[in-house]
Amino acid sequence: MLRNFFITALALFFLSALGFNAALAEDITPTCVQLNEKASGDMAKYSLHGEANGQVFFSGISCAIEHRNRELCAMEMVSFDTTAKVYDYNTAEEIDIGKAYFCVAEKNKETPIVAFESQEDAEKYGAETEGAVILDYTGLTDRELK
Repeated sequence: MLRNFFITALALFFLSALGFNAALAEDITPTCVQLNEKASGDMAKYSLHGEANGQVFFSGISCAIEHRNRELCAMEMVSFDTTAKVYDYNTAEEIDIGKAYFCVAEKNKETPIVAFESQEDAEKYGAETEGAVILDYTGLTDRELK
C-alpha cells in the first residue's frame, strides 16, 4: 500500500513538473506554428498572414519567413510577398510586409521578430533590445536564407 502511494506521488510530481516547465516556455515566447486562422489577441503582434497557394496564417514572423524560403516555389513566393501582412508591434495596425521594418535579436534566436510601420519605431525598440538589428523585408528574407 505504501509502495503504491509512493509511486503515485512520484508520478504526480513528474507530471506537474512537466506542466510547469511547459507553462514557463509559453510565457517567454509564442510558439511559432502555422495556424488555421488569423492570430488574435496578444499573439497578433507576432503573427503574419497572406496567400501562398491559398491563405496561410502563422503565429510568428520567423516561422512564416522560414516557410516562405524553404517550402514555397517561386510563384508561391511572389504571391506570399505581395499579400503578406504583419502587425505593428506598438499599435496592432495591419501593415503590408514590404512596408514594414523588423527588429531581429541577433544574439537570441528565440526572441520573436517584431514588425513596425516606421523605421524610427523599430530603431527605438531595437535600442532597448540587446543585439538587435533593424531590417526591411528584403533584408529579413535574405538573412533567414543564411
